[in-house]
Amino acid sequence: MSPAVAVLVALGFGVIVVRRRSLATGLVALQGLVLGVAALTLEGGDSGAMAVAGAILIVRAAAIPLLLVLARRRTPERTLVAPTTSVATRLLLAAAVVLVAVAATPPLGLGDRAAEHGAVALLCLGILTVAVRRPAVLQVLGVLVAENGVYLLAIAVPGGVPAVVELGVLVDLVLVVTIATAFAGKIHERVGSGDTDLLRGLRD
Repeated sequence: MSPAVAVLVALGFGVIVVRRRSLATGLVALQGLVLGVAALTLEGGDSGAMAVAGAILIVRAAAIPLLLVLARRRTPERTLVAPTTSVATRLLLAAAVVLVAVAATPPLGLGDRAAEHGAVALLCLGILTVAVRRPAVLQVLGVLVAENGVYLLAIAVPGGVPAVVELGVLVDLVLVVTIATAFAGKIHERVGSGDTDLLRGLRD
């Protein structure tokens, strides 16, 4: 799974670097697709469970970005939201955080250190995306990147995670994304932009 893990982490770095919401959405969708294919092609364990996991991940890779695309169309930005940090700063910060977190995380007992490291990296990249990106949609994408790290751990668990749990997580995630996109729409309606920094100027 090592090549797939490398691709997943590279896409996570891409989300924290790119400026356009459409491009970041595409990167997260591709992440989900790679996860789904990795689950379908994973050797060992319960092949039936992995097939279900792969199918769920592939459906998720299409459905959730579609919700975000619809949200973007309802909240067009007149200009790109200017990031508070440069691309180089975000990239260096992300690399430093990931390296420290991976070095500090003990073995999790999955037998696949690459998957463990990749999951930790995706969790850190997702949290950091939420922290440093200003557009609400990009913050939602950060949550999805972190959640992809959790899914990576799930498919790396020997035997996989029960399908009912995966379906439950998928339903919960769709609800969370739906609520988050509705919230982003309200922000845009109120301040004319999805820039969450503008909320600081609101007063009762």
